[in-house]
Amino acid sequence: MSVTGELKVNIFSPSRTLATVSVRHVQLPGTLGYMGILPNHAPLVAELGVGQLMIEGESLPTPDKTMYFFIAGGYVEVFQNEVTILADVVEKPEEIDLERAKKAEGRAKKRLSKDNDTPNLDIERARIALMRALARQNFAYSRVDPVTRHH
Repeated sequence: MSVTGELKVNIFSPSRTLATVSVRHVQLPGTLGYMGILPNHAPLVAELGVGQLMIEGESLPTPDKTMYFFIAGGYVEVFQNEVTILADVVEKPEEIDLERAKKAEGRAKKRLSKDNDTPNLDIERARIALMRALARQNFAYSRVDPVTRHH
């Protein structure tokens, strides 16, 4: 694949394969920030953060030749122009349940409130839940078409 100037991208979650495509660019959230991957990238293994995965390529079946996914946690491996994304959570824009994300935000905020007297509360887990809920909502809102108000 190095001759074509493209990357083979495989996107997996624990329950399914979301995509196996050839693209020219990948942008994804790492735990230390977003990273971009182009053809001939150095070998890499990194932990994934929470946010938007964007892939761009002429062979993609979208009008703008770009696809987006919400991802949370997992790992990415880059080796010889192949990008393998093993994400704990992967959702397409149309799969985001905003009501569920809003409820998760409310639960997390309640757990983190000063009024919560739950013994042995896992504060870090509650913070991560809040971060995921907010990121999921931001992703869903950013993928809505402003004219039709649909994904």
